[in-house]
Amino acid sequence: MLGKGRGFNKAEIKETFDELQSRYEVLIFDNALNPALLESLEDRLRHAKNTGRDPERFLDEELKAFKDLEAKTLEKERVASMRDEARRRRLAGESFADKVLDEYRQRIEHYPVLGIHPDADSEITRLYGAMDLLDKRHWNTLESYLRRAFPRAGQIDRMSIEQRFWRFVATRKGRLPEELERYRRTLAAPSATKKEKIKEAQESMKSVAFYLHDLLDVLEQAIQQIPPDSKVEKAQSFIMEMISDFRIKNLKRR
Repeated sequence: MLGKGRGFNKAEIKETFDELQSRYEVLIFDNALNPALLESLEDRLRHAKNTGRDPERFLDEELKAFKDLEAKTLEKERVASMRDEARRRRLAGESFADKVLDEYRQRIEHYPVLGIHPDADSEITRLYGAMDLLDKRHWNTLESYLRRAFPRAGQIDRMSIEQRFWRFVATRKGRLPEELERYRRTLAAPSATKKEKIKEAQESMKSVAFYLHDLLDVLEQAIQQIPPDSKVEKAQSFIMEMISDFRIKNLKRR
């Protein structure tokens, strides 16, 4: 098809046109497009050769046209896929809210579960499980770094950050974090209403959120004093991931 015509028999030009033809064939086959698209390409190539068009300029135009077609086709397929998924969920009795909740559960499922009570909210059990990981993996690094950055009393409320931390983790094996005691008692109380249980769960989450944001603020100030090493940066990243995964980015003190 490309053997004749001024300039169209150059090896590199012919190779590129052959590749373009192959890409059309794949796009048409994979997305069930009209085969006439390939026939139109061949017609345009024959016309370009017969009229003596500049092959490089013609090639640039055709490549751009193909990329536009490919982008539109893929976007159409993406929208169709989303529509099919939504239809499948509707038929299965799932709502958009179910989809959001599923995605959220997937984001936090890699955090360990802290045993609070059989009726405890799973989000709270994993949030405090994440705090336990923060303690085991990163707290010694953070505590040492903050003490080096703020060695003198009064520089910053470092002591408050350190003391508050221990309210969110178990200080003795088999014991719940102090911050969870009120929530546990509410869950265990036979007279507690569903509303009261939800309220205490929200308070348990809010207290962690406030603390993590305060801890990040102190870390940012420490970084201005002493450049962090890789361990400190890893700890900071872990905190930021927690905030993102548990969707508490905007849950700050006002």
